[in-house]
Amino acid sequence: MPKLIFANSTSRAMAARRDDVPDDAKDSYRFLANRMLWSVDEGDIVILPGSISDAWRSYVAELLGLASPPTVLSLRDYPGDGWYPGERPELVEDLRGLMAGTDDAADPWRLESYIHDRDIACWERLFGIGVADSERFAQGTAELVNSKSVFRSMATACGIPVAEGRVVDRGPELVDGVSELLARTGAVIVKQDVNAGGDGNILLTTVEGGKEAGAHYVVHLAATDRATVTSALEPFGLTAVPDLPAGASPAHSVIEVYHESVRELSADMSVPRTGAPTLMSYSDLRMAETWKGSVYPPQNLTPRLHAHLGAYMQQVAIVAQQLGYHGPMNIDAIVTTSGELLFNEFNGRVGGTTGIDTIGRRLLGEDYLDHHVLTSQIDVPAPACDVLAKALDVQGLLFKRGADHGVVIYNDTTEDTGTVEYVVVGRGWLETSRDEEQLRRVLSGWEQM
Repeated sequence: MPKLIFANSTSRAMAARRDDVPDDAKDSYRFLANRMLWSVDEGDIVILPGSISDAWRSYVAELLGLASPPTVLSLRDYPGDGWYPGERPELVEDLRGLMAGTDDAADPWRLESYIHDRDIACWERLFGIGVADSERFAQGTAELVNSKSVFRSMATACGIPVAEGRVVDRGPELVDGVSELLARTGAVIVKQDVNAGGDGNILLTTVEGGKEAGAHYVVHLAATDRATVTSALEPFGLTAVPDLPAGASPAHSVIEVYHESVRELSADMSVPRTGAPTLMSYSDLRMAETWKGSVYPPQNLTPRLHAHLGAYMQQVAIVAQQLGYHGPMNIDAIVTTSGELLFNEFNGRVGGTTGIDTIGRRLLGEDYLDHHVLTSQIDVPAPACDVLAKALDVQGLLFKRGADHGVVIYNDTTEDTGTVEYVVVGRGWLETSRDEEQLRRVLSGWEQM
């Protein structure tokens, strides 16, 4: 069953307004899409927002055991804006041509996407793929389960533990809410209702030297009165009610009491159309200001937290399913310094860890979490894929088909950023951490050249 893989990480559903994405984060959205290449099979067609190197495309194909590199198209090569097919007529025609003659009733085309938004539903209708899915997701279902305000409403109603907070509009409601909640822990985080990876999150804190994970911007306050909070939020355009055109609704914000955490956790769930959602993978998040990598599975998670994490993750996925969603879902949570488990959000789409789970299953087996530990890191300075692969092979570090440990070049963005993402695979924490340390020594040698 061949696939059209739309890696639409730059979907309009990923941020309420393009202007709300910080300038230093905008380019990263298209890099996220590359990770979907690990889902490719023989005969598939991949559509990316940007471009990838031929070397990395061949590397992925070889590691997955494909006969030849996959067909990859880039939006850069087609006039238009966004992912709506009506904006990309030349892409529509090229895809029709590539799909012609391969339509087999016994093995029909199907479609995978980063986020199953309304644009993807249009592509399904256009090509006659997944008619039932098209009808469901044309209602904005995926957009619904990528909303932080929807998550807070759902979690509060279902007893899923979340930080104290509320959904607000810009202006006096937001300012008053922040001023009031600052009294709880001395820190409040302001989140955009729809935005990915912590982009745009603002931490307002009176605590010096505290942890700042999950925040894109950090503002230190000398006091918590309304005037001080207003002054701090004015540069972000959050203190005045926006002047909107007729018929438009304001983009909500979510404000939450900020709790320092001892660990950040994430899980990838598979939500079926019917039946019980299943846990695909779960991990410790390596956090700086925002996510920088992961450890699969979480190491030394207590039985109590393990049980609570699994139970609540399942509950979140079931409620999303009841809203009409099915597909991949990632859910984030933290463990506070007092040992309390608090949930942050759900995302009904491919997440930062979904592709790593795909790698684990395809290269190690469906039960890979039972016998392996994987670590990942993003934005690592490195040479191009072919050069790095050769250097790792010389050191005996390069993961190959049939191996049980080594380094996978998860994402190669060296042409744009001079960095890669890697995944280190090992038979337990000791082997994985040893190989990762050896990898870092190899990469540090390149940085010094």
